[in-house]
Amino acid sequence: MSKLLFIYERDMPTVSITRDVFTHLKNYPQISSDFIYLSDVKKTDIDVHDVIIFIRPDNAYSWKIAGKARLSGHVTVTFCDDDLLNLPKTNPAIPWRKKGLLKALANSDVIWSSSKYILEKYCNLTAGKRTAITDTIIQPEEIEGITTHKNEKIKIVYAAAPSHAELFEKYITPIVPKLSKEFGNKISFTFISVHPKVEGIDCEYLPGMPLLEYRKYMAEHRFDIGLAPLPETEFSKCKYFNKFLEYTTQGVLGIYSKTEP
Repeated sequence: MSKLLFIYERDMPTVSITRDVFTHLKNYPQISSDFIYLSDVKKTDIDVHDVIIFIRPDNAYSWKIAGKARLSGHVTVTFCDDDLLNLPKTNPAIPWRKKGLLKALANSDVIWSSSKYILEKYCNLTAGKRTAITDTIIQPEEIEGITTHKNEKIKIVYAAAPSHAELFEKYITPIVPKLSKEFGNKISFTFISVHPKVEGIDCEYLPGMPLLEYRKYMAEHRFDIGLAPLPETEFSKCKYFNKFLEYTTQGVLGIYSKTEP
């Protein structure tokens, strides 16, 4: 049996999704997996596992653990689902975090990602020069229950990080006056975690939610249209198509920028 240990610094959707994937893999007796906070890791945790996987490791503690684990014969893996070495100028990487990731990669046998572009960029930075790619699991039952519905208004949703307000204001806000004039009270916007300025259209602003709560909310509120604007940049190119999965599994029509992913 291969025993995997996932180490992460803080809770985030990446951790939740990865845990979901490996929960399904528990049906295969040759694989077992455990998840642990970086701050809770002890030498005994490393010793009883074969493969040590660091989720988005960008600090000194991670690369030091990775170095010792690799030297003691464990397979070490860095998982990245964002191009953390090339963050956008609006949210640049803190220098010591960038250094931490580079050293974690240098102490890793494998770089693992959901993006082929990240693998191409990071492969030569690893000790083992090996790559692994994966996709999010969508279960058949997640899409089998979708039915048609008719809301009183056309309900438009935009769920994104707070920093994405500027994307909305760049790509969507210019057409809001036209939408307001043509459709008025026939449409509504719901914003989750992000708070762009919109005038002339009914809006609801909600805080960010844990992943499972967010999925439940999306399923219950039956939105018609989901927005996902992205700039055409190297960082965006390396993102995963989460919004496509989040929207289509709920029967929501997605409107996307004409760029990868």
